Amino acid sequence: MATHEVQAVRDKGMWQVFIDGFLVTEVPRWGSVGFVAREWVAMTEEVPSSEVDLSIRVVGRNQYIDA
Repeated sequence: MATHEVQAVRDKGMWQVFIDGFLVTEVPRWGSVGFVAREWVAMTEEVPSSEVDLSIRVVGRNQYIDA
């Protein structure tokens, strides 16, 4: 099981979801950030979503994401 860092940035009413430094999508609700990230990783790595380990960090608006 791999661990992935998820960064969430609130901008213009949406949460931008970055996984391991790459923007993958935007979601309208905070509650969707973890769900979407877990499903994205499960889909790209072809593993069950229950086996995906995430670390989620909120990054302030207008700050840069460290890649």
